[in-house]
Amino acid sequence: MESSKVYLQLLYWIVLLVGCVLLFNANYFWASIVRGSLMPVLVAYLFVSLKPTHSKLLKIYFLLALLFLWISDILNGFINMDYYDPNVKDPYLYATLATYGVANVFYVLAFFRVKKIALNNAVKASFTLLFGIILVYFVFFRFVSAGIIKGNKPPFIAFTMSLVAAASMAANITDSNTKKKLAYHYFLPAAGLSILSAVIYVFNKYGMRDYRLEAVVFLLYGYAQILNINGFRKTSK
Repeated sequence: MESSKVYLQLLYWIVLLVGCVLLFNANYFWASIVRGSLMPVLVAYLFVSLKPTHSKLLKIYFLLALLFLWISDILNGFINMDYYDPNVKDPYLYATLATYGVANVFYVLAFFRVKKIALNNAVKASFTLLFGIILVYFVFFRFVSAGIIKGNKPPFIAFTMSLVAAASMAANITDSNTKKKLAYHYFLPAAGLSILSAVIYVFNKYGMRDYRLEAVVFLLYGYAQILNINGFRKTSK
């Protein structure tokens, strides 16, 4: 079983890096196929890592998060490649953001299960939420005020707020004496990488327009997801 975990984690990194190389070389067809295989490998890795002491509800939340991420990855392959035009309202782009957002909701539920939030002592969670809101304002409204994002503003803001909510709940775990290491080593870095990935995606999509940055976005995204799953593995000794 231990060897299976090692091989599956190695396979995950190979698939992720192959996808990055394909994106870096603008080979979008094969990159979309590779991307579609990333989450199934992570699900297999999760299953071989499970122990009887793992919370069943927590397992369901993480599995549902990976399921919606997988759907999002598939839909991503159908996004109109002429995405630099702010007037393009691509339904596949909206569907990709929506399914990824649902996955973030399940991460929120999972983090809440790891540690319930106490409203009278949620300083770190509140600070993270405030920081995220400022980040959303800076990233999106800067582009909106320049007339760049235009009609694509609502789905992007809703999606990013789902990332911010997950980061806020991950920050809340740091208030637990027994589980704060999970937050610092896994969940918070994963949330940070996810937000950074989204920020780079938006700046590239409506600003820099360098196709090579899509490889960076994918790498950050993939790294974030395996951090979350490894954090879940550590919830049971």
